[in-house]
Amino acid sequence: MLPADREGEPERAAPCTCRKDRRTARWLELAGIPPRYRHCTLEDFDPQPYTGSPESLTWALIKARRFVENYPADRTGLLLIGPCGVGKTHLAVAILRQLIEQRGVAGRFADYRELLKGMQATYDPGNSQSEAAFLRPYLEAEVLVLDDLGVGRATEWAMETLHYLLNSRYSNERTTVLTTNLDDGDPTKKELTTAVGERLRSRLFEMCQTVAITGDDYRRRLRARDFLARD
Repeated sequence: MLPADREGEPERAAPCTCRKDRRTARWLELAGIPPRYRHCTLEDFDPQPYTGSPESLTWALIKARRFVENYPADRTGLLLIGPCGVGKTHLAVAILRQLIEQRGVAGRFADYRELLKGMQATYDPGNSQSEAAFLRPYLEAEVLVLDDLGVGRATEWAMETLHYLLNSRYSNERTTVLTTNLDDGDPTKKELTTAVGERLRSRLFEMCQTVAITGDDYRRRLRARDFLARD
């Protein structure tokens, strides 16, 4: 029986949580997150073991949490810049997972090199998939994580493909989260601008907020620790 203050009111259907869980699981599967990173969440991200400068990574974690909290009111993306092994991919995947699970976002993960290889494969006469069909999920994803931007040889074709992808997402107000280990200011190192060109770097300034992370390679230090433990 309904409570006294609810008598006479029609019963309301409650949303089916099992249906929502199945939909979320399906979207996570379609996101294309590599198995190695499927466990990544913002809750289990610990800045301490990742870097010799935990302050920058703590700040990056704060920015990641704010990004999720403010979405979709603020659709400005993130550009996570830092050396290898400081947790950039973990943070990017964790953002994507949380948006899928908590905001119902249809998101997508792409490794930059694998994306280009997939594009090249469409030119094979034996491949029935067109270039447009291959790119469509990355163009239309509400949120795209593009990992390891600028890695590999910067051919004119690669730059045109990348610019087309990012410019299309920018024009359609779709959010992009990118990671790169290319430096963004030190003239003694390979800079991001050198790798992707001034035109695309300028577009990234418009699309994303830059989050710089400093520190040591966690994977290298972990291997060194394990080696010493076995010695």
